[in-house]
Amino acid sequence: MASFYDFAIVCQSLGQTQSRLQMAETVGTFLASLDIDEAEIAARFMAGRAVALGGEKRTKISGRAIWKIVAEMTDSADQGEDIFAAAEDFGEAIEMTLKLRAADPEPTLTIRELNEKFAAIAAIEGRHARDHKLDALRELFARASAFEAGYIAKILIGEMRHGMSEGLMLEAIARMGARPVSEVRRIHMLEADLGRVVRIVLSRTAS
Repeated sequence: MASFYDFAIVCQSLGQTQSRLQMAETVGTFLASLDIDEAEIAARFMAGRAVALGGEKRTKISGRAIWKIVAEMTDSADQGEDIFAAAEDFGEAIEMTLKLRAADPEPTLTIRELNEKFAAIAAIEGRHARDHKLDALRELFARASAFEAGYIAKILIGEMRHGMSEGLMLEAIARMGARPVSEVRRIHMLEADLGRVVRIVLSRTAS
């Protein structure tokens, strides 16, 4: 089972390199190390999508709601201005805030498990749905290490800030499946969701 921590490490490394070739190689190698289900999920997460394309409105989690949750967890609402001034982006602000906890949980989340939790949050409907979504999110952040939480937040708001453009992701997917980039681009023209593109490419490679 691929860990979400490893995914976050890859994302962090992307933000530390300016080489497009190296970025595509890093992501392609990582995706190739996963099974087909994990690779589909990881590619979607890498693009800043918590759920499949088209399902974003069902999640309905704002950055403001995320900040409120972690600030309440650490009793740090009055430190928000200083935290955001010191952080490079929203995810780092969330990480910094959760580091204020007495103890940082061990990173045990898997890519599959996080996908299931996102799907469960998106599926919550009906009366008091927003409150139930926030309760589920609070439980998720309580479980995550501060480092993991930063990337969970980035995925939820769709701002990864790692430099991987859609075009570069397609190059990485091509490397993952050892397929021509032109083929991957054609697949993407018909299937906009990068996770599904990964599944199609890997299915072709396997056959």
